[in-house]
Amino acid sequence: MGRNKFPLLIYIIIGLAVIGLTASLIRNPGSFLMSILVMIGIGFVVFLIFSAIVNKRGHGNNDDMKKYRKAAKQSNLKYNKNQPKVRKSMRSDSPIRPKRRRKHVTHLTVIDGKKTNNKNSDRASN
Repeated sequence: MGRNKFPLLIYIIIGLAVIGLTASLIRNPGSFLMSILVMIGIGFVVFLIFSAIVNKRGHGNNDDMKKYRKAAKQSNLKYNKNQPKVRKSMRSDSPIRPKRRRKHVTHLTVIDGKKTNNKNSDRASN
């Protein structure tokens, strides 16, 4: 029963909020729009402050990040140098189809075991 009350309570709160917003919009639309814009502005300022704090703490120009960027650059230079260049074909009219790989059939062998017709040794019936 406790599970069903929680969504019902949420629906009631959302319904009351919609009724309140509608009534505020009907009574005084100018102040309603002004309050909405103020809320959006405050939210934007809070977001900018929060993102500035997180960026300073998590990222930045600290020594570890500089070392990481240098290592990544060296790695890209090392591994991108050996890649063959792709040549463009003369026929650009036909669509390029990748070659299909054939699936190799696994060769299975059957090993014959002891086949007795004795009903007592049949495991399925026991």
